[in-house]
Amino acid sequence: MKESIPQQVDLTNCDKEPIHIPGKIQSHGVLFALDRAKLVITHVSDNVQHHFDIPPAAVLTRSLRELLFILDLSNPGTNLDAYLELHEAGMSSTESGFIVNTSAGKSYHLIVHHSKDNILLELEPVVDDKDADVQDIMGSMLTRILGAKTLKETLTFCVEQVKKIIGYDRVMIYRFAEDGHGEVVAEDLNEGLESFYGLHYPASDIPKQARELYKKNLVRIIADVYSTDAHILVKDEDTLHTALDLTDSVLRAVSPIHIQYLKNMGVDASFSVSLIANGELWGLIACHHYSPKLIDYRRRNSCKIIGQLLSTSLLFRETEENKEQRNDFNDRIISMLSSIRKDWDIPAVLMNGDHNILSITEATGAALLFEDKIYTLGETPTEDEIQDIAAWMKYYNKNQFFQTNNLSNELPGALAYKEVASGLMSCAISRELNEYIFWFKKEIPKIVKWAGNPEKPVELNSEGVMALSPRRSFAVYLQEVTAVSEHWNSNEIAGAMKLREELVHIINERANQVRKLNEQLKQAYDELDTFSFTISHDLKTPLASIKNYAEILLEDAVEKGSESAPMLRKIIRGADKMNLLIKEVLSYSRIGRQHVRFEKINMKEMLHGIREDLLNSYQRSNPEIIIENVPDIYGDYTMMYQVFSNIIGNAVKYSSLKRKPQVIINAREDTEETTYRVSDNGIGIDMKNGDQIFSLFKRMNNANTYEGTGVGLAIVKSILEKHQSRIWYESEPESGTVFYICLKKQKDGQQ
Repeated sequence: MKESIPQQVDLTNCDKEPIHIPGKIQSHGVLFALDRAKLVITHVSDNVQHHFDIPPAAVLTRSLRELLFILDLSNPGTNLDAYLELHEAGMSSTESGFIVNTSAGKSYHLIVHHSKDNILLELEPVVDDKDADVQDIMGSMLTRILGAKTLKETLTFCVEQVKKIIGYDRVMIYRFAEDGHGEVVAEDLNEGLESFYGLHYPASDIPKQARELYKKNLVRIIADVYSTDAHILVKDEDTLHTALDLTDSVLRAVSPIHIQYLKNMGVDASFSVSLIANGELWGLIACHHYSPKLIDYRRRNSCKIIGQLLSTSLLFRETEENKEQRNDFNDRIISMLSSIRKDWDIPAVLMNGDHNILSITEATGAALLFEDKIYTLGETPTEDEIQDIAAWMKYYNKNQFFQTNNLSNELPGALAYKEVASGLMSCAISRELNEYIFWFKKEIPKIVKWAGNPEKPVELNSEGVMALSPRRSFAVYLQEVTAVSEHWNSNEIAGAMKLREELVHIINERANQVRKLNEQLKQAYDELDTFSFTISHDLKTPLASIKNYAEILLEDAVEKGSESAPMLRKIIRGADKMNLLIKEVLSYSRIGRQHVRFEKINMKEMLHGIREDLLNSYQRSNPEIIIENVPDIYGDYTMMYQVFSNIIGNAVKYSSLKRKPQVIINAREDTEETTYRVSDNGIGIDMKNGDQIFSLFKRMNNANTYEGTGVGLAIVKSILEKHQSRIWYESEPESGTVFYICLKKQKDGQQ
């Protein structure tokens, strides 16, 4: 019985094509699937007859030992037994490989890995080639990759070594841009072939879900685009209705769209190795051969190691370069802030000297709007155009921080000055007073060389429906890109956000504490009282009724064995979650009305108490919470406990799925302030989200799998503002987060 195969897939749906369950494999190998509980064959590829002269029916429902006997394969021995024992204990690796032999002298790679309720066994012939000495090549790889002076040198060396190992006609490194399109940034090819170096390929050539699979399957081989795939047969009707997940299969059949794409390029065999940096797909080592060619499993693994070494090098280089730039920007910010505190001439400090607002970014121009005046540096729009940008920011963008590298896409009128301001990064000092810092990046018009027209052709299919098809033309297509600047990097964003927080704090200390706030605060407190009353009475009472009645119904459902019990449990859990949300919102609303009772706080005692509670709550992940230098502070004990338990709790929570979760807490002091630093090695935050993480109910996309309400950081921010203190952060996705909490030292008259 043949496993069902997804039908009628066209490019209008290419991002949703179910390429992980194709129902087929490539024909150069054979696949068997075992039920992981019973260890009997449930699936087999129909080409087992071709490779072993045995009909599929002869192996379906057989045990693993019977299968090895029927195929005349020598038992791979304790290695396979140990793998299966670990698998049953839930500790097996993703993939293991063994070499097995037949009595006739044939050798095969037996590749074993698990797939949900199945164990996959894949057999590939061992290729007897005598080309490059792989062991010698691999021996010098690490030193050469990490020792290269430039990234270009590293990439060039890698494509040369991969080509020696696999013997393909063309080996490229293909780097993905933020929008998903890619560019060939390194290449080694046979003499006489046309170079693809510098060509761009549209994002649609490698759809989103294919890029996700590249993150899971680091190595992918297509040995012959013209071979006929082998269908997967199943043991019975029940098995037929559950498609076999081939996400991790080395033999998984290829999307017909991609096969046609390669044929259109004239490519007969393809091989790729994924390059991963910070958990994201940085690029591919993409290899083409113009005749069918199977790369031996061992050689593929050697190329996989090269990819991993290169990925490590990419991460190391980017980390070192980012660190150096971040430290440089931070030093300049500290110098400016020190001068402002000393001289209290904000425009003079920010716009003059070597350390000015332009020097903390790679911008080409900057503007300061402060106290009804405009100050500029570098290449900027006119003052009237800057005023137009400020008006747009005030009424159409409510965030305190904003950045784009294509301003005219957001503000059409910006096309008039795109030459000097295609990119904009903005920090609001005071939106109400129309006070901003703007950084500008000038337009970088460029000609992009595409491998063919990036717009896929629309054709009329056999059913009379207009559908996209794989591109047939790969001739160089030139496209002019305008009104776009260089992207703002994470160091520029972090620096701008830190400067804004510090600057707003200084201004609030000196001159901005009571401007235009009295009536607004009175109105806000009145509305907050009404809101709190509504939450506590109009919502909590009926919510309690819902939960109580649901619990009564659940008891009855459990006694009767009713199918409604799971739904009732969901209602109860939902009610509990909503009750927690109401409590947190009430806590947030009360902060503004609570009086701050300043007292000296023993931080060592407080932090050790928080650590003990968190270690009890996260025993399974066993986090390491390191408390270093933690000087005492002055503040409201209850409020400060909320601040630090929230920040440290988040640090533990969002690093709890790491292999070794670690949180470090320390502080530094100067004459006026104590700055606490809480760092973790968790999932990180994209700095492009700016200060939105402190907004009520705001949660980042990568935090959706963790429990939370999105209220905690808003409470933290509100408490610190009442203490005339501040908070900011630095982070990179998958590289952890550092939160800084800056608190004033004891005031005159405090005890």
